[in-house]
Amino acid sequence: MSTPRGIAARVRDALDLRLLLLLVAGLFALLAIQDPRIVLARPVYRYVFVLDVTESMNVADVGPAGTPVTRIAWAKQAAAGALEQLGCGSEAGLAIFAERRALLLFAPVEVCAHYGTIVSMLDRVDWRLAWRGGSEIAHGLDSSMQMVRALGHDTRLVFLTDGHEAPPVHPELRMHLDDDAGVASGLIVGIGGDRPVPIPVLEEDGTQSGWWKADQVQQADSYSLGRQGSESSESMTGVDSGDLKARIAQGTEHLSSLHENYLRQLAQEARLDYERLRAPDDLGAMLARARYAHSQAVATSVRTPLALAALACLVAALGAPLLARAAAGRRHARFLRDSSHSRRDPGEAL
Repeated sequence: MSTPRGIAARVRDALDLRLLLLLVAGLFALLAIQDPRIVLARPVYRYVFVLDVTESMNVADVGPAGTPVTRIAWAKQAAAGALEQLGCGSEAGLAIFAERRALLLFAPVEVCAHYGTIVSMLDRVDWRLAWRGGSEIAHGLDSSMQMVRALGHDTRLVFLTDGHEAPPVHPELRMHLDDDAGVASGLIVGIGGDRPVPIPVLEEDGTQSGWWKADQVQQADSYSLGRQGSESSESMTGVDSGDLKARIAQGTEHLSSLHENYLRQLAQEARLDYERLRAPDDLGAMLARARYAHSQAVATSVRTPLALAALACLVAALGAPLLARAAAGRRHARFLRDSSHSRRDPGEAL
């Protein structure tokens, strides 16, 4: 059984342990301040975000029901959020799509070291960067895939669009992407609502001056209207002029919605994934899939584990004396109880 002297010795030991824990906590804290890094092989990602900057992306039909935002704003918010989820060592580049091709703004750079620059560039992306009207999605996707392939086999494509072709594409003469199958990997991200809504007309300063009307927008594909195709197979013979007039009169190309079936078809032909962006935070999870990653030696910070270790030692140091006193009190009470029983007359137990 414990004696008062033994209990006092245990309390002194606890105090010595407290001092040791405080010293260790201080050491961990100093190391955490230095932000040491160790080199580890870990999965990283290399993406090029291609943003559709054509006018239909100015439609505000995504986001909260009461306060919808434009499709381009939704895309930029999603891209900025995804950067944070990719982690250090991953890389991201930025490109824009208009007319029929993609234009690379900058090649992939490391996301942690250049996060501020990437986000600043994203903020500046809007419809004013488009060099010409029109939105030929299939051609733009083909251009994007060729661009990504030129940037290296580990580079993946993220093509953010509503899928709205302008002028409209003829179903028999549209561009097919079967020849591009497997040229690049990545995904097409669909953005927009299901209900066709008017497309705003914006001035250079960003103010809205109205909506595009039916007679201001091409309502039929160019080949039906008589434009010569680039290939002999694209010649249109026997077009019913009455049918063409009816198609123009009933056209809804001045309205826009997410052309999801068309984007799925293009993704299938090009062997890309397709996802609909329902919330900006969803994009990060889409891009974090293992099949998009490649292994790379990355200098990884151990500041957080060291800081947590310092905190744990500090808590243990502060709690050690209290635990020691509580244990000593229990032992002392047991000692007194045992002493009392040993002095008791044996006859009392009968």
